[in-house]
Amino acid sequence: MSMTNGTPKTRFFVLLGLVGVFVLVLFYQYASIMIRPAGVRQRNTQQTGIVERGPILDRNGRVLAIQTELDTVTIWTPDVTDAEKTATLLGEILDRSAEEILDRVRSARGDIVLQRAITPSQSDLIAQHRSEGRLRGVTLRPFPGRSYPERTLAANVVGYVGVENVGLDGIEYSLNNELLPVPETGRPVSGNQVFLTIDANIQAMAQAIAERGREEHSADSVIIIVADATNGEILAYTTDPTFDPNTFGRYTADERRNAPVQKIYEPGSVFKVFSIASILQLGGIVPRDRFETSGGYINESLGFSITDLADRGTLDVEGVIKYSSNVGSAIAADTVSSDAFFHMLRLFGFGVQTGIMLNGEERGILARPEFWSGRTRQTIAIGQEIGTTAIQVVAAATALANRGVLLKPQIVKSIVAPDGRILQEFGREPVREVVAPWVADTMLEMMYSSTQGAGLARLVRIDGVNVSAKTGTAEVFDLTERRYSQTEFIGSVLGIFPTEDPQFIVYVMVEHPRGPSIYGERTAVPILNEISEYIVQYTGMPRPGDAVARHSGRVAVRHSDTPVLETHVPDFTGVAKRTIMPLLNREDVEIRLMGNGWVVAQDPAPGTAYRSGMVITLELE
Repeated sequence: MSMTNGTPKTRFFVLLGLVGVFVLVLFYQYASIMIRPAGVRQRNTQQTGIVERGPILDRNGRVLAIQTELDTVTIWTPDVTDAEKTATLLGEILDRSAEEILDRVRSARGDIVLQRAITPSQSDLIAQHRSEGRLRGVTLRPFPGRSYPERTLAANVVGYVGVENVGLDGIEYSLNNELLPVPETGRPVSGNQVFLTIDANIQAMAQAIAERGREEHSADSVIIIVADATNGEILAYTTDPTFDPNTFGRYTADERRNAPVQKIYEPGSVFKVFSIASILQLGGIVPRDRFETSGGYINESLGFSITDLADRGTLDVEGVIKYSSNVGSAIAADTVSSDAFFHMLRLFGFGVQTGIMLNGEERGILARPEFWSGRTRQTIAIGQEIGTTAIQVVAAATALANRGVLLKPQIVKSIVAPDGRILQEFGREPVREVVAPWVADTMLEMMYSSTQGAGLARLVRIDGVNVSAKTGTAEVFDLTERRYSQTEFIGSVLGIFPTEDPQFIVYVMVEHPRGPSIYGERTAVPILNEISEYIVQYTGMPRPGDAVARHSGRVAVRHSDTPVLETHVPDFTGVAKRTIMPLLNREDVEIRLMGNGWVVAQDPAPGTAYRSGMVITLELE
């Protein structure tokens, strides 16, 4: 009976003892951590967490984003002695509303987090006031943060991180897992280094020029993209206005918008180079074709017409580009089917993402032919009824600069481990052949002609450098009125240089200029000239001058199949005029050209012994 009565007591004391042992174990663990040297505690932290987020740098190693320790402002409200003065002082330092801070202090009953990741200068001011007794209850708590030492430089590429040090936009977002890899227990972890293709010097100049251009033309925004034509690397990626990622929270989502990949707009006449190239590739037209543009393009059955700003009379295909003829482009579009035209524009990359390593890239707008109206093919040919992004225009231009081969635009050059090992490099990446080499070369020559004489791109000028260019002035469609605006325009220009051996692509877009002019040749061209001149000087690119154009004012685009004239006269049959041009500079032989296009007959015959001073006559069609 006594044993039965004692059992509950025994169980109680056993349970009490177990609880006591458990509490002692917890206390021991806590005490051992707290009295352990700081270095040991840090090493254990490293075993399970990130030491630091990797930096983002330009192509030459200039730091654009780096890990830092930023303070968070907290307030222990019971210790605040003068809430109004505290709120006023913090409002001035943090550039926030004193009333909002005061409301938070008065409504809270304990600790509040007022603002995370403040700037070092703000931390210094708060620390100074605390030491002087003016901010009782205010505490600065250090947390890992992100610093952007170049502030607005390439901000739309770099992006920014949130309060948890996780990327929210730009490369910070796209390569978040590379910059902040998932930690593995038992080993220290540091983020990788990301090197961009951006050249900080070209980028800084482009941003300064874009800002001046926007102010001069009272425009809503200006975009400048500079690309290496040989490999698709983006050297400058600018949209103005821009933002400072150090304080990105002060900007609206629209102000932080990555316009070069996210803003869709009708490109206007710049698009004609891709339309005409597509139609040439499809065989709808050949360079020697001529179009009567007087009176405009009229489709009586569908009841619409397309006109030019000036009557240019009869134009060949080069003239259509040189004078930016809407009528000629529309007539050319009649020679191909809608399905074939759509397919070619898709090959150029319109209506699909380029794949550039930036989040939020838009595909643009290119409807399928089954949704086209009776006038869509003609209006797309002149740059309407199609929506593009700036990066799509630049990517498409790589096909013209690379003899028909489209390149993927690259914004990241390499990813490098903390120990310096190169983990991944992003080089030249051909996507597909869009047009034949002769089509691409012909388009460069036609675009060059637009910069000569009375061409609409005649204001494009880089001292001593031949430039292939196309300007555009696009009307903006008013969604409210369901018609094209009479007051809103987009001025733009695409430049590829040097014409004979393309090294750079520059694209400029001026949104809604409201200054002295709305035309691309007056708004965008001066911007292109200034940044291009800087690029030539900065890179030390040779200036060939006019030597290559002594013959007839035309330039010779590079070719690997230029006929060799040494001991015997070569066979010129089927050779394009542009391929023969280098021979016109020789002083030991006279080349006489009759017509344009490709050689169909020659005198003397192939194989004739060469002699100095001889005359070679070539008939072209």
